[in-house]
Amino acid sequence: MYKRKWGIVTILLAFVLLLIMSNTALGATDEEDVWNTKIINENKKVWTISFSQPLKESSVKNASVYVEDENYRLFFTDVTVSSDKKSIIVTPKDVYQENKTYRLNISKDVTSAKGEKISKKIILPFILDDSTGNENPDTINEAISNVKITSTAFASLVTATSDDSVNRVTANYKDMHYEGNNTFSLGITGLDSGDNVKIEAYDINGKKVFSKNFKVN
Repeated sequence: MYKRKWGIVTILLAFVLLLIMSNTALGATDEEDVWNTKIINENKKVWTISFSQPLKESSVKNASVYVEDENYRLFFTDVTVSSDKKSIIVTPKDVYQENKTYRLNISKDVTSAKGEKISKKIILPFILDDSTGNENPDTINEAISNVKITSTAFASLVTATSDDSVNRVTANYKDMHYEGNNTFSLGITGLDSGDNVKIEAYDINGKKVFSKNFKVN
């Protein structure tokens, strides 16, 4: 991704989006830009979407910025524009359910005050995880003995070491790659400091034997 004009969009305290903006709709496609799943800990998480230029207020409404659940049913929210017209605030009317996937959608109908459009619809999946135990010790006396998260300029490399009982490991609900010697790894983009990475492990019968959150430093 790259930026044109006012291309950088930031979801405060949550994630960073890079949107392609242009003076006209020429070159825009109907493709969707689906971002990596975010793990949240607040059951009434308020999303603040900040733009570098003022928005056309009439383009920001529930039809253009909305949340839906994993069955594509609309999750009711209040969508407002900040006083400086540079941020969209999405407030849920009800609580999110734990371990259920939701999607924050930003459609191509959102425009700047000058009429500049987003070239692709943005979708950010997120999951509520209220579980405790977010500490990140060097060693865990369980099926997963060690988890390490190394951040780079492009992605965060997550590695997990297991005991012999573990057959499969996931990070933020995505299968990790087996590297041998009971070690699993996965590269995840879009993680910020303080974000959670949920590690889960399963035995050969598919039974979950480990589940815990780890914070990105």
